[in-house]
Amino acid sequence: MAEGCCRDGNQFHVTSHSDLFAEQERISFLDLAHEGSGNNDDKPFKVVPQMTMDRRGVLTMIKLDPAYRFKFVVSMWLCMAYIGMGLCAGHTGPAFPDLILIVNKDLATSSWLLTVGAFGYLAGTLIFGVLYDRCNRLLLLFINILGASISNGTAPWCSLFPLMIAVRIISGVFFGGIDTGGNTEVVSIWGAEGRPYMQMMHFSFAIGAILSPLFTEPFLAPKITVLESINSSFNGTCNISHSSALEMCALPSNYNVPNNSFQFTERQYWGETKVQYAYLISMILGILSAVPFLVLFLRNRADPRTDEEHQTRISRRISVQLTRCQKVAILIMLMFMFHLYSAIEDTFSSYLMTFTLLHFNWTKLNGSLVTSMFWASFGFGRFLGIFIVRIVSPTKLLLLYCSLLLISLAGFLVGSLLLFDSMVWMFACLTGLSMSVIFPAIFTWTEENVIPVSGKIASLLLVAASSGSMLNPLYLGYLMENKSPLWFTYLLLGQSIWCLLLYIIVVICTKACIRRKSDAELDRSSQTKKTLEHL
Repeated sequence: MAEGCCRDGNQFHVTSHSDLFAEQERISFLDLAHEGSGNNDDKPFKVVPQMTMDRRGVLTMIKLDPAYRFKFVVSMWLCMAYIGMGLCAGHTGPAFPDLILIVNKDLATSSWLLTVGAFGYLAGTLIFGVLYDRCNRLLLLFINILGASISNGTAPWCSLFPLMIAVRIISGVFFGGIDTGGNTEVVSIWGAEGRPYMQMMHFSFAIGAILSPLFTEPFLAPKITVLESINSSFNGTCNISHSSALEMCALPSNYNVPNNSFQFTERQYWGETKVQYAYLISMILGILSAVPFLVLFLRNRADPRTDEEHQTRISRRISVQLTRCQKVAILIMLMFMFHLYSAIEDTFSSYLMTFTLLHFNWTKLNGSLVTSMFWASFGFGRFLGIFIVRIVSPTKLLLLYCSLLLISLAGFLVGSLLLFDSMVWMFACLTGLSMSVIFPAIFTWTEENVIPVSGKIASLLLVAASSGSMLNPLYLGYLMENKSPLWFTYLLLGQSIWCLLLYIIVVICTKACIRRKSDAELDRSSQTKKTLEHL
């Protein structure tokens, strides 16, 4: 603890760099006010109000407050890391048909690639949720970002299905560690001030996801058409059939002209894929985003969590006065909500291109573009969220966006049933916008209304999220291939309905518990007051 002395001889005590800066600033204001009084000791001078932390500009805080500067730098590098995560996540949808070609499996079997990735993510959140509360967070973030970049970049080079499965699991573990560490770090270092930084970090993820389909598309396998076996015939018919978007097959066609007819076989197949190079680009960018955390670790061997200021601020993160059973019950409901939301987000982004190929017979170019438009609206929504969270509470924000998600998926279903391409484009963008702030808002809502989000709490929420991403591909791949591609829309709409209903139940239960606790404390206080009056 630092000590100083005012000009009147009285000592003041400073507990941190921030307090020292504030005290020096207050003294400078007193000096200026005294000089403005004409140095007349007979006249009292006017005391200028002390400038508070909130009124100072961010640039001033970064320049003069080392603790604030460190938190800001860590947040910015987390944003860079999340751009790399977005690049890797954005590959999944456009590149999924090419991954199917690489491993030479059908859609139902290849869906295990998504399932095992989610399983690895679940394991990563469990492992690193514990480690982030025990080890140096900067070092763990460096290891996770580096590991995720390398493992994800090597996946398309694995032509053997079991080998790609193993690499996808390892990649999922590291991505789970990044997500757990990033969300925990922002909430931990900023506390109640972390709403815009949380949205900014997830907006960075969306930036990477927007860019990824754009530079992935040129490396995708082209569709090649070959005409074979031309023969003459007179059958008076004209029959043309089309192939599945993911299959190589012969297409018999008959074309008639006056007094003659030509029958030929049209064969379509996929050319050579070069999607490995798109993954290689994202791997290099991901490795570069890991380097700053190694530098920060080497320059700050003492974890900032051990600083006195940091410990003081952490101790002030007091959760809402709920009983242990109430917290457990609310957390379980939040986990189910996270399970449903994450299943919707990951499934929509991963299967959107496959759905358009199978149901609408779109080209891969259009499939990549609609996926990119989805991520663009997703990113735009998260950019808006940086400012919206300053004026709208997380409770109202989640209600608004969960309702919007339900409406957008219902519109997407109608457009798919009517085969209106324009509706699919419009509601795909609206779906991205409605998903944009839900994930980070759940963390801030939990921090402010239920319990401080530590590494273990973040791990629980992300385990629930990864379970949704893990289970959906198991039955959706089978339903789309053996029943109808429209099951893609049926499943997601049903899950969005349950997600909204569950959130409403969570809010009602939380408010009821808090109100009951407040009423009990009020009754206890009034009884104590009456007892004292009688005495």
